[in-house]
Amino acid sequence: MNIFTKIYKCVKMKKFLCFFAFSTLFMSSCSSDSSSSSTSEPLVKTMVIDNANPADDDYNLSFTYSGDKLVNVKDSGVLIEQFIYTGDKLTRLNHPEDNTYIDIEYTGDQVTKFTEYDPDFDSATKTLVTYSGNTFTRTIYDGDLTTQTNLIFTEVCTVQNGNVTQYTRTSFGSTNTETVNYDTKNNPFKNISNYAVFQVLDLDIEGNMNNETSSSSNSSGIIYTVSLIYNADDYPVNEVTRNVSNVIQESVSYTYY
Repeated sequence: MNIFTKIYKCVKMKKFLCFFAFSTLFMSSCSSDSSSSSTSEPLVKTMVIDNANPADDDYNLSFTYSGDKLVNVKDSGVLIEQFIYTGDKLTRLNHPEDNTYIDIEYTGDQVTKFTEYDPDFDSATKTLVTYSGNTFTRTIYDGDLTTQTNLIFTEVCTVQNGNVTQYTRTSFGSTNTETVNYDTKNNPFKNISNYAVFQVLDLDIEGNMNNETSSSSNSSGIIYTVSLIYNADDYPVNEVTRNVSNVIQESVSYTYY
């Protein structure tokens, strides 16, 4: 996970839910609206994030689905993100609290562009996505609501066994590589519709198959480690993130439908 890069990551929280492979971009979904799941596979019901630093926000998140499509996320009962679909494809994310939104565009079944708009500040960030072998590249530009031409950075993401195992980011002539290690257990969000799309979008739902256990950078060494406790079905019920000094940064707990 890295920072748009993310809520989730060495302190994993970045705006939960500015919330986002290659294989199939979406799974089959049911049509009935419900706060519970009609699929037989587990879906995250609640996610409680407790930051060790008192200055950082804590989150008490609840998830609503229509079949296996994620419809919205609330924090302590307050709507913070809505997921909009065109047919089976995720095409827009709304963030009502701060009046921002993300539009997602496809070429065939692959996400090739997504843009985050902030009307209150007349600003936008555009990400173009290209694919090659087991990598995809994100090229990020910022600008106003109409045009985004100022190059911020490019990032090459390497995918192995359904997980992004390496991020190589180039910005202003400097390159940094982050390597991520995973366990072999189930990622909490692996059963949601459009799951692989989230991997490309690089937001709070990672779209990885398994769970991160550590991350390191070529410039600074170990960034963080994660210890996890699983239920009988090998889904995490608790995870604790520690920094390079082994100091707890945050703990996350999950419940499932």
